Amino acid sequence: MNLPFSPTFFRKMDIFQQLMEYESQKKIKRLWEGEKALLMWAGGEEHQHLGSPLDNQHVKDALDYCVTKNFIPQSENDRMKGSARHILEGTTTHEFGELVDDTNPRNPRIKINRNGILAGQVLIETKNLKKTFKYKKWSCDWYLLYFVAGLLLVFQVLKVLVELIQKASFVIKH
Repeated sequence: MNLPFSPTFFRKMDIFQQLMEYESQKKIKRLWEGEKALLMWAGGEEHQHLGSPLDNQHVKDALDYCVTKNFIPQSENDRMKGSARHILEGTTTHEFGELVDDTNPRNPRIKINRNGILAGQVLIETKNLKKTFKYKKWSCDWYLLYFVAGLLLVFQVLKVLVELIQKASFVIKH
């Protein structure tokens, strides 16, 4: 994880929140595990050609990679291999990649964008969203910071209002 307050840090925090939202819908969105596998593969050391388009075979390689890293079971891999095209389409829908070539509708080609690479890094850092303590801690810290800043603002406004009332009452008395 980058040092706090860097632009990449804030993007990763935003992406973490998005990933958690998609994760909460995984019982409805049955291919989300495949999208995560592709993102982990893209954000990991195995994906070296960042400008190269990905196709169905890359999705299958990503699924195999995630089985070897124990991110998904073999049964999930077998279930999703036939849906490689839909996994690619879902990745672009979630704005983690961009469609490059759709001339063959059965095998679209996409490029993973910066958000996709960062999402893959977040997934790897959190062990496929199973160890989210670090990101949740930072989220809580930010909420606490916003709360304290809000309290300070309220107290300053109240202080100004009290001073104005005191000045107004002083002027009325004299």
